[in-house]
Amino acid sequence: MSRKRGVTDKGEQQNEECDEKNLPISMSVATDLKAIKRCIPAFAVAFSGGFLVSVLDPFGTQLIIAFDLCGCSTNLSKILVDNSCYMCKTGETIVGVINLLLFVGAILGCQLTRIFSEYGRVVLLKFIAGFIIPGSLLSALAPTGLTGGWAQVAVGRFVAGIGMGCVCVGCPMYIGEMSPNSIRGKLQTISWVMQSSGSLFAVTLGLANWWRFVVFLPVVISLIALKMLSDVSETPYILLKRGSRDAAMAACEDIYVEEDVEKEFEAVVHSVEISRNKKKPLELMRENREYVHALLVGACLGFLQNLSGARSLLTSSSRIIVQAGFSARTANFLTFALLGVNVLATVAATFIMDSWGRRKVLIISFTGQALTAIIGAVPFYVSPNADNPVTTVVSLFAFLATYAFGVGPIPCMYLGEIFPLDFKGFGMSVGASANWTGISIATFIVLSSSNNIIFSMFAIVSVIAAIFTAVFVRETKGKSVMGSPYFTEAKEMGGG
Repeated sequence: MSRKRGVTDKGEQQNEECDEKNLPISMSVATDLKAIKRCIPAFAVAFSGGFLVSVLDPFGTQLIIAFDLCGCSTNLSKILVDNSCYMCKTGETIVGVINLLLFVGAILGCQLTRIFSEYGRVVLLKFIAGFIIPGSLLSALAPTGLTGGWAQVAVGRFVAGIGMGCVCVGCPMYIGEMSPNSIRGKLQTISWVMQSSGSLFAVTLGLANWWRFVVFLPVVISLIALKMLSDVSETPYILLKRGSRDAAMAACEDIYVEEDVEKEFEAVVHSVEISRNKKKPLELMRENREYVHALLVGACLGFLQNLSGARSLLTSSSRIIVQAGFSARTANFLTFALLGVNVLATVAATFIMDSWGRRKVLIISFTGQALTAIIGAVPFYVSPNADNPVTTVVSLFAFLATYAFGVGPIPCMYLGEIFPLDFKGFGMSVGASANWTGISIATFIVLSSSNNIIFSMFAIVSVIAAIFTAVFVRETKGKSVMGSPYFTEAKEMGGG
């Protein structure tokens, strides 16, 4: 009898052990799904930003025709095969300026984020939509056939760019503060997947040659995002800063289900207490050199990300492909395929971001960019007078794939992980401004240079970026959003 009882007890114990093993798995899945649901409004904003960046890429020729920039024939089908109109210097320059103004507006938008982020992370996401809507309307409603018509498109792109500049700050900031530490990298990468998907969607619609309709679509996407944001709660940091201690604690309990809730809440309380000292960022940097260190690393990484060229290649890929000898129509289809590869590579990155770590993936990605850019550059030095269409396209595809694997999603994510909450608005705005400055310089080079110079420069910058990452960038994988590896006190408070 006692033996049977012992066997029964042993069986029950084994069942309990199995239940204990299975329970965390189901809880983990439920926690991940809740975290994804919380971040959906930010994903929608990221999608609108990605759409906005690439919305004019397929329409260079159509804009040249609509505003009669080159005195071209109005037969669009003929022009899409004949490159003489598309390669008109005046039209090419004006379309390039229109695209460049988006990035100039983005630099201004980055500076405004530090103001709006202190009113709330959700407020900042609404601010993004609030600029994309009027900017897109201005561009879509520009009168054709008039000298000032293209100028209205340019002004609209600048206004929308102000909102676009905030995407690199607002989305990572909100997602970072609303995510469990264990999957924060995955959620941040999903945000980048949404940006890349937005670009792909824009170029896909561009194949239909309805430029006004497609330029108007960010208005609809932003209105949907605003509706989602109306039902979203603020982050624990903002709730506590507003005096809602119970709501902040409840938010922490909801976010950090499988982590040390008390420790995370204490870190938020500590950050709010520091922020109430009302010290300006420059004062903080004078008193503690760790702020300067983190700011320099974040700004340099942001600058190198886009100076290495991928964003400029994405927005100007049609021009580069046409310059390699393809027709404008073929260039549009290849750009569509290029963005498809970009999305797939970014999706792949979501599976390794929280296991491999930011630093390791960045080094691999920058190194891959350098190698693939060299593949594109070498044939031009071997045969200076050749267009090298095959190697140009292969290099473009390989370059964008390695970019999307790490260099694409990580820098904006990283900016949201290395600054204390009281410094985050300022730090991220400076880092994002450096990011958009890099893309402005790279875009100017892409618009004014031949393909051999473009690939050569991006290879050199990618090598420099890989070395910089290996020497100066510290790992943030699995650390608390309050636990930056650049701050001694943050490590103690936030579990870093």
